Amino acid sequence: MRLIEIIGSEGIIPRLGAARRDEAFLEIVEHLVGTGRVQERLKEDLLMALLKREALGATSIGNAVAIPHVKTDMVTEFVGALAVSRAGIDFAPGEPPVHVIILFLSPSRAVSGHLRLLAHIGGILNHDGYVKLLRDADGKTELCDLVRDAERMIFGDPSASDDESDERGDPGREPVLA
Repeated sequence: MRLIEIIGSEGIIPRLGAARRDEAFLEIVEHLVGTGRVQERLKEDLLMALLKREALGATSIGNAVAIPHVKTDMVTEFVGALAVSRAGIDFAPGEPPVHVIILFLSPSRAVSGHLRLLAHIGGILNHDGYVKLLRDADGKTELCDLVRDAERMIFGDPSASDDESDERGDPGREPVLA
């Protein structure tokens, strides 16, 4: 499963304006609605699902990174966004600001795929230097290239076969919304 296929260029927000976690969630979900990745009628429910997940434990993972995620019946395929904040976001009390957010929504039935994607993202964002490159990137194209390059270096050739199609469908298709 390739992160760049889940995010796509339309899921990249190179200049997140939010200063707090809840504002960031709203800005990212509104971006996903605006790009047609999720339906407008689902916006409030998705925000509530993200906040409920966050109440279980902050999804900030250190290194100025957060990976908010939720399994939901509101999507039938993985949907994601990559957002970068220059100023930083107050994400969790007592923690340093978050500068890179990768938010993703997983279909409820894709339990193992959800966990694999979380591990995949963690593997990509495990390097301080890489996170700095993301923070300093000049726009969507550079951010897309950085994600593609990281996946190539860490996980190999993206044209290699993938055994997860049973949980997410054809990786080349646009997300199908519930």
